[in-house]
Amino acid sequence: MNNLLTNSKLFLKRNSSTVLTCIGGAGVVATAVMAVKATPKAITLLEQAKEEKGEKLTKFEVVQVAGPVYIPSIVMGAATLGCVFGANVLNKRQQASLASAYALVDNSYKEYKKKVQELYGEDAHQHVREEIAKDKYEDYENDDEPDDGKELFYDDFSRRYFRATKMQVMQAEYRVNRNITIQGYARLNDFYEEMGVEPVDGGYELGWTREVCLDLYWQEWVDFSHSKTVMDDGLECTIIYMLGEPVLDFEDYC
Repeated sequence: MNNLLTNSKLFLKRNSSTVLTCIGGAGVVATAVMAVKATPKAITLLEQAKEEKGEKLTKFEVVQVAGPVYIPSIVMGAATLGCVFGANVLNKRQQASLASAYALVDNSYKEYKKKVQELYGEDAHQHVREEIAKDKYEDYENDDEPDDGKELFYDDFSRRYFRATKMQVMQAEYRVNRNITIQGYARLNDFYEEMGVEPVDGGYELGWTREVCLDLYWQEWVDFSHSKTVMDDGLECTIIYMLGEPVLDFEDYC
């Protein structure tokens, strides 16, 4: 029994917003059904009141006669709205918690990279990143034609291989900084789409603004660095590094 109660509490805590949303959906249906069922009774009461009065009822009298019939529907509708608004509040809290957790992990990861670089030098840091890229190469499937003018690239941030032309990559990097300058922000997925690469989950919530770049990287633009490495099969690959990585909820950054 104790285990059941504990598991139930954990389930409700993790899925409270979903539960409230489901209850809200059911409440909408129940409210409509109750209102429909109450309507014939309200019509009958209004007709009886009209006959007793002998003339047309005023608006206030209509509410007095028919209003009580709809009280259950009104209560159900109010409870439904409460569930909907409650689910929205819980969703925002969960998003805030996830954002905080992401920021904590991101900061820890950046500090770790920085410390590795300080202790073992830039060459060791670069070697580690190249070896990680080579490990990911085993899962890469190339469906492009060999003579399509494209080269092999590896994005260090999303840990993905892709094929593109040098011009596509340079244009995408230029677009990121152009968007930051002109519209004040750039999104991660815009960078990938410019190169013809599939967007990533959450890539529209990750990005840069001038404030982000200035506060975190002491400049108003994003630096991209390229380094070449050779795979075990002899194929040359260019690794793309973002020296100023995107942040979550960048548009709210201040």
